[in-house]
Amino acid sequence: MALIDLELRGFLKDEYLLLQDQYEDFDRRTLTIKGWIATGAVAALAISFGSSNKYSYLIPILVALLAAVFWYLEGYWRLFQEAIGDRIRVIEAYFRADREIFERNPDPFQIYHRFYLSFTYDQPLYDYEKKEGRPRRRYKRIWKIALQPFVCLPYLVIVVLSLAVFALLLVTR
Repeated sequence: MALIDLELRGFLKDEYLLLQDQYEDFDRRTLTIKGWIATGAVAALAISFGSSNKYSYLIPILVALLAAVFWYLEGYWRLFQEAIGDRIRVIEAYFRADREIFERNPDPFQIYHRFYLSFTYDQPLYDYEKKEGRPRRRYKRIWKIALQPFVCLPYLVIVVLSLAVFALLLVTR
């Protein structure tokens, strides 16, 4: 059964609002997680200085490893956000009648299908994205995301600081 244009626009508008909220929720949750990790890292590094245990110099290494793991997880998690972002871009292109996008007339209720195509295959939405290298391998996508300033902070700082504390503790003990 064919949808009339008014119904289609209504369904796509509702989908857009849902996806936009979910997209922004990734950022809210990420900021919360970063706050916990930064606080925990500072506390753990302070404990490593104040501890008289002969193995306390290993605490900064553990902190650096945990920060690196969470850094990777955020990069991977942001792939989910990018996949949602692709569906948002398709819907936005529909509403502005963009003729350059491949999917000119998107069907509503295709959140999972579009997510799967974007996340798994990194399908381009525009010709210029093919020229920029889409589709890309997943590890390249994660690496590119992980190096963005808003993703690598505070993880990179924690890793560098932890390694500096480790070196300082080795020298002073």
